[in-house]
Amino acid sequence: MVIRLQELHTFFVVARAGAMQKAASELGVTPGAISQRISAIERQHGKRLFVRSRNGIALTAAGEALWRDVETEFSNIEAARNRHFRGELETHIRISAAPTFAHACLVPQLGTFSKMHPHIKITIETDQRLVDLKSEPIDLAIRHGLGNYAGCRSQWLSSPELIVVASPDLLRSGEVIDNAEDCLSYLLLQDSNAVCSDWQLWCQARGLDESRARFGPAFRDDFLIVKAAVAGQGLALLHDIYVRDELSSGQLVKACNAAWPTKFAYYAVAQPATFKRPAIRQFVAWLKSVSGNELEQFGF
Repeated sequence: MVIRLQELHTFFVVARAGAMQKAASELGVTPGAISQRISAIERQHGKRLFVRSRNGIALTAAGEALWRDVETEFSNIEAARNRHFRGELETHIRISAAPTFAHACLVPQLGTFSKMHPHIKITIETDQRLVDLKSEPIDLAIRHGLGNYAGCRSQWLSSPELIVVASPDLLRSGEVIDNAEDCLSYLLLQDSNAVCSDWQLWCQARGLDESRARFGPAFRDDFLIVKAAVAGQGLALLHDIYVRDELSSGQLVKACNAAWPTKFAYYAVAQPATFKRPAIRQFVAWLKSVSGNELEQFGF
């Protein structure tokens, strides 16, 4: 019979954690993967190893016997790993960032951080989707939103302003916009790449009833949103860098002068324990010091 060490180690972690979800988080896999591994080792063992209890899961008599056989060995292996490799793991930061933020802030200044902290290794992945920090090998996510992410902590970084623009002809033919709520009387143009529409977050940040919003066409490119706005198809919510020429020529005008909600911002997002790592604290502190200036210089 082939002994699969991965499954035995999974049994060890689950037994120690006392909960499938906690073990899944520790091993960086889904709870479903944990269940499959436990089922496989139970089939090999020919006995049930766990039973569900009011407080989670508990070892059966067979599970207790197996635990006594493997606990010392796997504890020794983990101790050896921590002695030899923990330093490298603790100083390697894997980051998922929205492409715009990575381009405007991270990449231009990353060399400065590396000179200040040569022992910290940075790996950056760009992705529009919200990665699962519990099951994916990512330490820190940089996201644009309101800072509310279930099961995670967030730290405010910067709040670059977006502006509401529209064709003058559209505004002349529609309702007068005196405040942010008046924007909801128009069709709103949106980015089809976004996990959650910037308009929805904009409404939430201002305490507006987003169910009143009426959305027009969605586009995968901000420059296409600009073209649609010029054509009078609706209001657009964009960084001013994308509409400087159109504003200068009068093809578009700023439609709403309401103050920008600073809660609608870029956030560093991680699991609570991750923020306790010295390397993460140093990186986030540096990021706070440079993100606002870099985004402003880039035109955001």
